[in-house]
Amino acid sequence: MISTINLEEQIRHICDNYKDAPIGGWIIGNGPIPADILFVGEAPGKTEVELKKPFVGMAGKTFEKYLNTIGLSRDAIRITNTCFFRPIKLTIGKTGRTTVSNRPPKTSEVNLFKKILDEEVNLVNPKVIVTLGNIPLRRFTDYKSIGECHGQLIFNKYINRSIFPMYHPSALTYNQSGDFLKMYEDDWQKLKDVLIKL
Repeated sequence: MISTINLEEQIRHICDNYKDAPIGGWIIGNGPIPADILFVGEAPGKTEVELKKPFVGMAGKTFEKYLNTIGLSRDAIRITNTCFFRPIKLTIGKTGRTTVSNRPPKTSEVNLFKKILDEEVNLVNPKVIVTLGNIPLRRFTDYKSIGECHGQLIFNKYINRSIFPMYHPSALTYNQSGDFLKMYEDDWQKLKDVLIKL
């Protein structure tokens, strides 16, 4: 029987033995099992690794704010990632100082955790999987870009689950137009409608 302890051991093993690119720590999913809704992000950042919890940085605060607007709280949902370690890029400046920044996980890195994420989905047994951003979208659907399908319910027949793609909350930091904000807020309302029908 697979358990979260077993998943954590598998994640630790992969991360301890990963030598292809620099990484900056790792985390596991957070929230109740089972849960009706599973949110899947990309990969943890600096704050997530420090606090050992997904979506606790700046994007996490935005996420939580909108979660609350549709009557949900973090303790009622499960949140996890497509890639469980923090993919980092090391840059050496002119003074010789090394800076660490986040980078998107490579396809090969996402694939490292494919089986683990599938096992977590089965454990959580959600009525809907909400993908946040392009990387989890590509992991669970045939779509390449969130712009093609955000706010729509898509059925994945291979895993027998409903997928609801949304923009990553950090998109609000990069795109501050009123139109984008309205579309983002509309998607949360659409999610609320989906959840009522499930």
